[in-house]
Amino acid sequence: MKKIVIVTVFALLIFLLPTVYAEKGHMKLLAVTDTVDGEVGGIADLFLEIKPGSGRVFLETFPLTRLDTQISTRFAKQIACDFADVDCNKFDFFYTITADSPIIAGPSAGAAISVLTFSLIKDVDFDKNIAITGTINSGGLIGPVGGLKAKIEAAERFGLKKVLIPFGDSINGDNESFEINESVNESFDLKELRKKHKIEIIEVPTLDDAILEFTGKRFREKKANLTISQDYKDTMKMLAIQLCSRSTKLKNRISNLTTDNRTKQILDNAINLSSKGKDSFSENTYYSSASYCFGANVELNYLSLFQLNLTEEEIVEKIRGLRREIRDFDEVIDNERIRTITDLESYMIVKERLLEAYEFLDLVEDSIDNNNTNLRNLAYAVERVNSAKSWARFLENTGKEFDFNDRIIENACRTKLSEVEERLQYVQLYFPQNLENTRKELNYAYEDLKKENYELCLFKASKAKANVNTVLSVFGVRNKNVVNILNQKLDIVERNLVEETEKGVFPIVGYSYFEYANSLKETDPFSALLYSEYALELSNLDIYFKSPVSERVNLFKKVDKKLIVALIVGIIFGVFVSKISSFKSRKKSKRRK
Repeated sequence: MKKIVIVTVFALLIFLLPTVYAEKGHMKLLAVTDTVDGEVGGIADLFLEIKPGSGRVFLETFPLTRLDTQISTRFAKQIACDFADVDCNKFDFFYTITADSPIIAGPSAGAAISVLTFSLIKDVDFDKNIAITGTINSGGLIGPVGGLKAKIEAAERFGLKKVLIPFGDSINGDNESFEINESVNESFDLKELRKKHKIEIIEVPTLDDAILEFTGKRFREKKANLTISQDYKDTMKMLAIQLCSRSTKLKNRISNLTTDNRTKQILDNAINLSSKGKDSFSENTYYSSASYCFGANVELNYLSLFQLNLTEEEIVEKIRGLRREIRDFDEVIDNERIRTITDLESYMIVKERLLEAYEFLDLVEDSIDNNNTNLRNLAYAVERVNSAKSWARFLENTGKEFDFNDRIIENACRTKLSEVEERLQYVQLYFPQNLENTRKELNYAYEDLKKENYELCLFKASKAKANVNTVLSVFGVRNKNVVNILNQKLDIVERNLVEETEKGVFPIVGYSYFEYANSLKETDPFSALLYSEYALELSNLDIYFKSPVSERVNLFKKVDKKLIVALIVGIIFGVFVSKISSFKSRKKSKRRK
């Protein structure tokens, strides 16, 4: 019996060591190198080894890449684990990128990293004759990259049979119009490019589509239509009713207002916004309704304050009173416990509105001698506080609970900030204009980090990343194709929201921005595109947090299967060896006799 145990353990070590302690994979990576003649396409090698650990990500590049690729690698790994519905926190990921010369990597390697990571953690073979280039974004969206023409040429030179590129610029039905304005102001037609090169060029919008091309299998089944909980509908409906009813009250206050051309224009705008709010309400799009009515309230409140002919002293007194109201309400909100993603996002938006109100009161004080400016800022501050109080109704919602504490939210904030910085650095290689609004939003996030307002930091950093992605997504795109890109993104957001709700997660702000983007797409597609990006970033925040009791598939389950196989083989092998040993012992014993 002792021999059987020893031999079995030995067999287990032989069979198990190569499988449990490491998973290894490799794929070709499309890259570009800067030369005196411009960008030249090339092929790099991407390696990944997964070992038991604590969820860390290691990256080695040789030679060094022009951009920091560590952040996009970590994010790509998170997206792959989330897509596979696998808990990767018990393993370490070792990525290596090697090339013959320095390359520009950064976010453009994200899609390839996600595909390779997914193939290893799901133990799926993939076609080594395919390469992909593209950023990886929230929801598994594959985004545009620079140097595309050079990468396609490199893939053909290397003998690959297929290259996958981001789906976006050529969405116009016939796939004939693909325009890339790169650092050398290059443009080309995708249809002509396909004629010129023998390699197959396939556009893929999502990680799921890319994996289908690599493996021949679709791992993400088509989900049901998005259904929203009745609790959300009832609460958002009440929010819309509150804000739109306020429009009616404010309108009654100014019924005797004597109008000139300027005030008539303001009143007409308010009535128009109020009308849009009512239309949205009748269509059951309550967030859009609330947004339109909020805009109407700012205009109507301004006119209400204007007709009061307030003195400076009266304005100062209103400022003091509103500051006290903000501080008191802020204390109440700070005592709320955040348990779910709905709580977190509700807290974010309430705090943002209170902070904005406080900042606009500062502007009122700075422009106290300018009646028109200070009254408008005062009206905005008042309405922002009202909006914050309405949003506070969404706190303490039910749903999947996560481990939220200051340290964890701070880490999520810092991670998101790093993602924005890396994406900014990459975009400015191809779009050198100063991205002022994005940098401004990012600076606000850094200020919140310093003040330990970690939830606000995460919120603003998410919006800053959405700003960068919006710029990248319309990079070189003809105006007529923007709506097609928008529709593609909205489809991805909707699928992502469906999957989140099925996990017991409801990203309330992500959904609200999704709804608002849909309402804007006919009249203002560029604003709708921005809100669709906001929705993408804010519908995937759970990847930064852990649930107290993980409900996701653990990567060890794959190891468990191998362990079972190895155990069975080891036992059989041990018994077999033991029997032979016993047989030989009996023969020797007979000879002695």
